[in-house]
Amino acid sequence: MIRRWLGSDKSGNLLWLVVSALVATGFWYIAVTSSDPIDRRSFSGIPIRFDLGDEAEITSSSTKFVSVTLQGSQATVSSRRSDDIEVRADLSRLGPGVHSVPLDVTVSSADSGSIRRLAWQTSPSQITVELEPKEVHARGIQIELSSPPPLGYIHGEPELDIAEARISGAASKVSQVVAVRGDLDLSARRNPVSMSLRLWAVDADGNRVADVAVEPQTATVSVSVTRRDDVKQVFVRPDVRLETLPEGFSIKSVSNEPSLLFISGAPENLEAVADVLYTEPITLEAPEEDFVARVPVQLPDEDLFVMGGDSTILVSIEILADIDSWQIDNIEVGHIGAPAGSTVSIVPKTVSAIVTGPVLQVEALTFEDVQLLVDVAGLEPGVYDLSPAISITSGELSEDNVSLSPAVLNVEISAPPEESAAAEATENAEEPSA
Repeated sequence: MIRRWLGSDKSGNLLWLVVSALVATGFWYIAVTSSDPIDRRSFSGIPIRFDLGDEAEITSSSTKFVSVTLQGSQATVSSRRSDDIEVRADLSRLGPGVHSVPLDVTVSSADSGSIRRLAWQTSPSQITVELEPKEVHARGIQIELSSPPPLGYIHGEPELDIAEARISGAASKVSQVVAVRGDLDLSARRNPVSMSLRLWAVDADGNRVADVAVEPQTATVSVSVTRRDDVKQVFVRPDVRLETLPEGFSIKSVSNEPSLLFISGAPENLEAVADVLYTEPITLEAPEEDFVARVPVQLPDEDLFVMGGDSTILVSIEILADIDSWQIDNIEVGHIGAPAGSTVSIVPKTVSAIVTGPVLQVEALTFEDVQLLVDVAGLEPGVYDLSPAISITSGELSEDNVSLSPAVLNVEISAPPEESAAAEATENAEEPSA
């Protein structure tokens, strides 16, 4: 029967149908792979995720990062990012000791509809880890005052909301922990405070122990901060005698450092101290430059003293000369550098000048102290627009303190008469006769 069926027309048609399907599939596969060829791409620095059990902790690992190479269709590989790759090491069934552990890779959205599955490999393909038994112990909490309250304030005993914290980790690490510590900073506190402190595991030398977990990670501490009754905070101000400042000067600014002091003494003496204390008198008879000096603070009682021992403050006074202006009119403008025999005509012949500067220096000037000259040296006969040079013959003022009106003058330079006549004769000789 089978021979008879094979020899029939139906068997021939079925065979041709199968062969045609295989050929079509082959052509389709070639077309697809030609348009989307195979590609490889490497990613470095991929972190390893360690899956641990409840009985062991890692104490060492040959590496915590690996390189992953992906292979697949170009469209799939090129669209992958390092965030799509997860590398895991399963340690959940391992006990204490040294182990070689294979790595497992998961790539999110790995197939992306491609007919070729995405393949990958890691470098290294496995890692070596050492595990120790996991231990959990309770340790008391200590508060370390890292910064005391501001000067003039005291604090009470800190009170915690919990007395102990749990320490967990590898046995060799946990055995180093003698206490759990929280650092308390009261440097900016002037009132009772309740705050959260981060807790750290520390060894016998007070150094932090790494690679152990502290539970809870924070504790709430309450501590009272109050003002000391034998210390008073007072502001200090420089006692500047303005009447000693000479005429023609003024004060731009006064500053002092520090701006406040802490005075210590018996409480009954401090009650009589004002909130502001002054320095010894500061006189300013010679204000050629700014005043900078350390000046003693006047204490109202000899039984009082400044905490820190320094009863002086640094006083800085910025002194400026008063500014004044004086307009001088009808200043005649002279000239220099004219060739022999030539004439120079300046329009206008006189100008006005405004002199601006410190009052004392401006008031000391006279009309004759301001001189204006036009330098025409090297200029050919002709008409020019020139700015005169300014000269102040006394005092410390310069041309930068002077502005002119007008600032630019019309200057005409004429050649000597004989040169003018010769030039005119030459021009007439060159003219053609009528």
